[in-house]
Amino acid sequence: MKNLFYKVQILVRWLKRNITDRVIGQTRFWVTQILQVAYRISNTLLPPATLVAFCQVVYDFGFHPFYNSEAHFARYLFPVLLTLKSLFVIRFFSGFVKLKEWRAHVYAFALIVLTFYLQQLAIEVQSLGGINSTEFLIKKLLLYGFIIFLFVTEASGLLKYLYRRRQNTAFVFIISFVVIIIVGGLLLLLPTATVKGISVVDAFFTSASAVCVTGLATLNTAADFTSVGKIIILFLIQVGGLGIMTFTGLLAYLAAGSVSFHNQVALKSMVSSNRISNVISIVGRIIMVTFFFEAIGALLIYISIDGELFDRKVEHVFFSVFHAISAFCNAGFSTLPDGLNTATVKFNYPLHLILATLIVLGGMGFPIVFNIFSYFRRKFVRLINRLLHNPLRESQTRIIQVNSKIALWASLILLVTGMTCYLVFEYNASLQEHTSVGGKIVTAIFGSVTPRTAGFNTVNMQALTLPTVMIYLLLMWIGASPSSTGGGIKTTTFAVAFLNLRALLTGNNRMEVFRTQISETSINRAFAVIFISLIIIGIAVLLISVSDTQFGLLEISFEVFSAFSTVGLTLGLTPQLSASSKIILIVTMFIGRVGSLTLLMAFAAQSKKQLHQYPVEEIMY
Repeated sequence: MKNLFYKVQILVRWLKRNITDRVIGQTRFWVTQILQVAYRISNTLLPPATLVAFCQVVYDFGFHPFYNSEAHFARYLFPVLLTLKSLFVIRFFSGFVKLKEWRAHVYAFALIVLTFYLQQLAIEVQSLGGINSTEFLIKKLLLYGFIIFLFVTEASGLLKYLYRRRQNTAFVFIISFVVIIIVGGLLLLLPTATVKGISVVDAFFTSASAVCVTGLATLNTAADFTSVGKIIILFLIQVGGLGIMTFTGLLAYLAAGSVSFHNQVALKSMVSSNRISNVISIVGRIIMVTFFFEAIGALLIYISIDGELFDRKVEHVFFSVFHAISAFCNAGFSTLPDGLNTATVKFNYPLHLILATLIVLGGMGFPIVFNIFSYFRRKFVRLINRLLHNPLRESQTRIIQVNSKIALWASLILLVTGMTCYLVFEYNASLQEHTSVGGKIVTAIFGSVTPRTAGFNTVNMQALTLPTVMIYLLLMWIGASPSSTGGGIKTTTFAVAFLNLRALLTGNNRMEVFRTQISETSINRAFAVIFISLIIIGIAVLLISVSDTQFGLLEISFEVFSAFSTVGLTLGLTPQLSASSKIILIVTMFIGRVGSLTLLMAFAAQSKKQLHQYPVEEIMY
């Protein structure tokens, strides 16, 4: 009996080992394979599905009045939303096999919730029947915005393939701006974007000016563009100011839960990070800081401007948001007929100071902003510890980096110099209409800030004296600080060139500042940027002089300097230019935004490191 029982046990063990375990193993294997296939299929179908939804949104707001809820929009949108919900659910459950990071699962679940909310939102928009109300406006904008967000989220996942196929990050950076300019130009050609329709050249000029955060305009933004067109311009300014790669890089990280080494290397050069490990953290902080300053700026602008100037509160809010984003991104676009020179805001000095502050913050550069924040945080912690009598170990590490010090000092010197020159040269000219001393000072401050890539004007630019115009040319050429929303050759480049000149005059064979020696690479790069900028500006001036012979050299030069440095100021020439000259300015703005050195490095073949050295010889000058 015992022997029989023992044989039964052996038989059971054999069956479990050879049948049950094998069945379980095979089942687990096939379930894993099915889930992986489902994950790949959902990942493959989601980008086209979101593209279809995005195209439906573009068709609806581009070819139909905003306050219109025709049946076809809901009829074709609901099936797409149902498809999106199904695909997101499939990807969420199948993603547990593929994705290891908890962030990716949380983000995938959030997208499911969002698609269910979109379904409800579409029903509510349809039920409101296109009535002209604030509720309809908010719900339809949310519907549009979330669908666009889903499209950008899925499109951002394709970036990792670009990074793997192409190691030249400068090329990817440049292509991203080209794509967004083309998309922006096509959107501005939509019937509902403009009042009477615009030419193809004007559409792409406006798109390039917005994406390159320049502000030059061949059309009157207030009169020629509808609310839809202004929203498109605002979107292009925001994306162009931060860079499309910044947004999509963060979204790709959230979707995948992690970022590959190639992706981090690509983003590292775009956000000016010293370490690869903290790239995504910096990208997130850049977006948060941007939205924080823009939100605070919009609130202050809303308070500073009289609400009676607008027919509805939503117009008041849009004005505040538009100008806050335009100022922080150093774009210079305005929804007012004559910009800030319009009579209703011409003498609104609090508004001018708010915009000037946003311009300075946006043109300072994100690394410098973070550096200053770290400095004050360290000071605050030290003060709290002293008040609480806590022992504090003094750190000897340098908080404010040399790059930040150079940029801050250069910006301060340029601001004070520009303001002083403006007061001297314009006191009996454009400043005469500002009767108060405070008004003159605020206007002078704004006049010193705006040519450094902002583009707003509180005075008639054509009424400026010749010395002021010459000072503007210099300030425009120098521009903002590196890694900012502004353009120009950058304050650090100008400062390094000046310090090198000082070293030559004093006979010092090393360039030293703030007890630090500047590297030869930085010096060479600075002079390369200066040389290339002058060459590009010279070529652009020459080509426009040939294309539009009726204009003077000063007006053309001012226009080209403004375009290359992404400033947006003009002496009234932009709307009068021929189509060929506008195209030349588009190219000039593009080069100025992506960086002339970056553009050349994207297409230049990188030479191998030289292991030999030729004899050194002095060159006569």
